Amino acid sequence: MLLLVLVGAGVLGTAQAARAAQAGPDVNYLIAVHESDLAIVAAGKAAKTDGRSSCVRKVGARLESDHRRLAEQSRVVAEQLGLSLPTSPSAEQRRSLNAVAAKAGTSGYDAAWLAWQRREHRHVLSLINSELAAGSQPEIKSLAAGARPVIRMHQSMIGSTCQIGTESPSVPTGDGGQLADAERRRTQAALVFVGLGLVLLASKHTSARWRAIGVAGLVLGAALLSGGQPGDAGDVPEGGLSAPEREAAVPPIRLALPGLVDAPVVPVAANREGALDVPKSPTTVGWWAAGAAPGSAGGTVLLAGHVDSARSGRGVFAALWGVPLGARVTVTAGDGTVYRYRIVARRIYRQDALPANLFRAAAKPRLALITCIRSYDRSARRYSHNLVLYAVPTAQKPEP
Repeated sequence: MLLLVLVGAGVLGTAQAARAAQAGPDVNYLIAVHESDLAIVAAGKAAKTDGRSSCVRKVGARLESDHRRLAEQSRVVAEQLGLSLPTSPSAEQRRSLNAVAAKAGTSGYDAAWLAWQRREHRHVLSLINSELAAGSQPEIKSLAAGARPVIRMHQSMIGSTCQIGTESPSVPTGDGGQLADAERRRTQAALVFVGLGLVLLASKHTSARWRAIGVAGLVLGAALLSGGQPGDAGDVPEGGLSAPEREAAVPPIRLALPGLVDAPVVPVAANREGALDVPKSPTTVGWWAAGAAPGSAGGTVLLAGHVDSARSGRGVFAALWGVPLGARVTVTAGDGTVYRYRIVARRIYRQDALPANLFRAAAKPRLALITCIRSYDRSARRYSHNLVLYAVPTAQKPEP
């Protein structure tokens, strides 16, 4: 039934594509990639029932969800530009989908489905690379840049063998340990001052001058201890289920916390080790491209950045340790629109226990800024915990 619907809708989709064929490479890209997204959505939906293995069924569901979001992102931009997009895959894609569907119920279905997905994802990646090399419209190029890490993540799931992958990657954002070392030295100094103060005040033969020094030592030690790493504060904005379509908008390209952070943002996804592939540059922020984009109706806009780097010292998100609740954040999307948020909560999580809803859910829109904190393991070159700052959109309208 699904494929019959695709065939019926194909006439309209082909006609729309033909009308826009002369509109330029950016629009041609948008049409072609939208057709592929629709085809992958259809194939993913079919795999949920026809897949022989649990892996193919689960990967099918994941691809359907991710490509629904990508298709909706294209629709959002097309609407902004006054363009019409196809409503079904191309005729060739429909024929190849029919060929895979014909194997449903047989032992050959999974292999045929994976082979089809590999071909289609290679096609999509080729379209993306061409758009990034030759495209000129910033909002469309932003869509292509945001889709590329998601496609590459999918390719690792549909390789020679099926791999489910992770929906909740770890977020390693510090491999230098400089901030942990600074905090350790601060704590050691604080304990020395407190100890000195206690010794001086406990002695019955201490002069008034040395007693004053002892009081000063206690005060300074207490100040150093209170100025250390932050703890939990505020109420976390509610998580919950959100449809992929509610999370779709133009990807972000810049983040700013006035006086603290002003950095470029690039899209990232999970790598083969199940970790977020945070940008190698400690001055660049990574956006979880399989999640929500700023300005979307729901979902979490997740941005991760280094706290420090073994080669470069302090990272772009080192300042997050001192950001207070109520601080303002601005995120600029690829079409130039600026979205404003306010920090409302701070949480510390073990790096292996981040909430799953950071990556896949939030009924209402929210922003999460993530970096590393707490102790540093030099042998593993990683921090023990993640710091997450949660923010919600302000009442102000986004700036075009």
